[in-house]
Amino acid sequence: MKPLLTGESQYPFEFPDEALAAVRTFESWGGRNFADHKRDNPQLFNAYELSWGSVSDPPIAHGVEARLLTVDAASGTTTLMLRLPPGWTYTETAEDAAVELFIAEGDLTVNGERAGAGGFVAVPKDCGPAELSSEGGAQVFLWWSPEWPSDYYYESKVYVTNVVSEPWIVTEMPDVTHGIMHKALRVPDPCEGVFHGGPAGSIRLILITPGFGEPKQERHHNCYEEMIFLSGDFFMPERGYMGPGTVFSNPPDLKHGGLVTQRGSLMLAHWASPISAVFEDFPAGPEITQHYLNTRSYIEPAWTEQWLEMTEYQAWRELVALKG
Repeated sequence: MKPLLTGESQYPFEFPDEALAAVRTFESWGGRNFADHKRDNPQLFNAYELSWGSVSDPPIAHGVEARLLTVDAASGTTTLMLRLPPGWTYTETAEDAAVELFIAEGDLTVNGERAGAGGFVAVPKDCGPAELSSEGGAQVFLWWSPEWPSDYYYESKVYVTNVVSEPWIVTEMPDVTHGIMHKALRVPDPCEGVFHGGPAGSIRLILITPGFGEPKQERHHNCYEEMIFLSGDFFMPERGYMGPGTVFSNPPDLKHGGLVTQRGSLMLAHWASPISAVFEDFPAGPEITQHYLNTRSYIEPAWTEQWLEMTEYQAWRELVALKG
């Protein structure tokens, strides 16, 4: 098995002081440059390989171990992974932003209602306070959203659910290949027609079925997208190989794809606005999709690997030359 990669950013840039101030100050960012997490640029790295750091903001993360995943420099909207210690307590007022939490491990109690692994908690902006606590500790993914539409999500009240309780919905969108299902976490979540999700987008638990292969590239107009992979394997030409812990993001209108998995893939997906998908042909897309499905092991655990480091990259170059 190859090691997980912390990786250097492929998209270096200068992070202006005023933008840094706008998104609050991180005292430590777990071994990567703060700028490497900016949502303006595509990202692919493994969250589980980041060091735990300390965070001064958002307030819910103060005093606990954190990993910065992605950040929007303009709005301050941030995605983090937090490790809550046993006995942790906090009162969430949600005065500055909406707070949404997915429990990857452990327990979290919200206003007396306990949720375990697979639980999802939301406190819409200006809808607190919510009394939060963890008896045994927890690891959670946090979406912190200052830009939030009033009176749309969660009936404007504290919301608690678990993925076990939510139905699987077949994901249907024009030109999308059959084989994708989801459970809606940020609700309501319209899922019919060209555009999916509400005015601030959606958060879904997505299952892509084993043997899925979409050879075309897609892009999402005016919509930021990020994925946090929980289990399984996933391959995307020009981007890389993704396993548990991989964080993968696309700024609006970036072409990306195809989409391929050997054993199936389970992920948390976040879109920051209503999403649509436009598909375009990718050179040697069908051939590299079939190559992956014919050669990728069912036994070896998945990891995170950049595209240029993959054996599939050389195979794709040869396929393109043959079609040539």
